[in-house]
Amino acid sequence: MRVVLAEDSVLPRGGLVRLVRETGADVCASVGGGDALVHAVAEHVPGLMITDVRMPPFRRDEGPKAALAIRSDFPL
Repeated sequence: MRVVLAEDSVLPRGGLVRLVRETGADVCASVGGGDALVHAVAEHVPGLMITDVRMPPFRRDEGPKAALAIRSDFPL
């Protein structure tokens, strides 16, 4: 399964990538923000997206906002 992962903190992001890869999944992109997440999903079209909730620039709800934008572009 292709996975795109979003986490703004570099060390936890690296750890999450490693954990997901240990399951046999293909982490095709790991990014640090909501806008980058939207672009990565459009480019890689993963089967699974994992996102942090609070990411730059405002550290409020960028992850869920990105997920909603992605959902409108890639409906189920």
